[in-house]
Amino acid sequence: MNVWSRLSFRSPFNRLHAGHLLVAAVLPALLLTASACSDSTTTPAVEPEFLDGTPDNPRIGIVTNSTGNAVRLFQLGDPSEVRNVALGASASVTPTGLSVEGDRVFVPLGNAASAALIDPRGLRIERFFLFESGNATGSVFVDDNTVLLANLGTGDVGRVRLDQSGDAITETVRVAPRPTRIVMAGDRAAVISSNLDENFAPIGEGVVTILDPNTLEILAEVSTGGNNPTGAAVGPDGRVYVVNTKNFSDPGSLAVIDPQAGALVEVVPGFGVGPGSIHIDEEGLAYISGFFFGTLVWDTRTGAFVRSPSDPVCAPLAAGGCRGAFGARTDGEGRLYQLFFGSASEGLPAQVFIYEGSGFALTDSIPAGEGPTDLVITTF
Repeated sequence: MNVWSRLSFRSPFNRLHAGHLLVAAVLPALLLTASACSDSTTTPAVEPEFLDGTPDNPRIGIVTNSTGNAVRLFQLGDPSEVRNVALGASASVTPTGLSVEGDRVFVPLGNAASAALIDPRGLRIERFFLFESGNATGSVFVDDNTVLLANLGTGDVGRVRLDQSGDAITETVRVAPRPTRIVMAGDRAAVISSNLDENFAPIGEGVVTILDPNTLEILAEVSTGGNNPTGAAVGPDGRVYVVNTKNFSDPGSLAVIDPQAGALVEVVPGFGVGPGSIHIDEEGLAYISGFFFGTLVWDTRTGAFVRSPSDPVCAPLAAGGCRGAFGARTDGEGRLYQLFFGSASEGLPAQVFIYEGSGFALTDSIPAGEGPTDLVITTF
């Protein structure tokens, strides 16, 4: 099966990972966009100055637009400067995340059971990598030529060499059911599996599989102490912090895992209903976002909330309450960028909300594209 016929293949698996089931139930039909291919000669190269940012801010934000089937790039110093890379017109293309290393952007394509390698300077797709079937979800760079890619549908993790001769992903290892995220913790990879059955009901507690990324050997399997984990990040202390989303009715929790010992250190309760994404900054502050509350801030050093479920960082609604958040990232200068998916029924567009400093005052908002589900802030 060639690349483009694969991108027309409709997988039977859920279009979003387990932690996004609630959102998947209300997402509109995928909007068709112009398809892009890796050998396109019609897409002009992006001017070098764009990826250099502005004179006072070199950072670039990269957003996965899940319903827009695109990757959106914008300058933090001038958010009106935006570029887009189309990921294909097929409804089977359902991106939810991305990974960045150097001048490479790697985007799992969900139900297309494949991933796209993007050249951000050329605003084009360099090439695709293909599973035989399934749903490509989380990914992480091991080094500048190696990526690990989770397959939600088959329960495998595949290893991709960016310079490999063929498109097929042939190096795989089976992990716990429904892997959704992968993070690198030193010389080890931690694969987060929600451990759900074919109906997306819990088989048991979530599982983190610790892998040697060089051999794909399984070094340990660790319970997360809660159901349906969906997000994970590595702190400055080297530990892996995993969000147990649970059932969207009961408050979630945070599992703290030592990847070197392959052991669960503790489970911290009280992270609101429906927590999902987590980002940890260089100071050890964890930003946990949820569909119902916005973003919580928790200090991994002290084990205390800076902004709790009763006082989240959020963009308020006119009628009271908070807009939810699909994720949040810091920019290295104290600002927090928060993704709001948008709500057509309420007339609320998708936006990136910007908060300033330790007080998290809302200072600005910018368009986020259609269906934003992930954000990375980087420099090129």
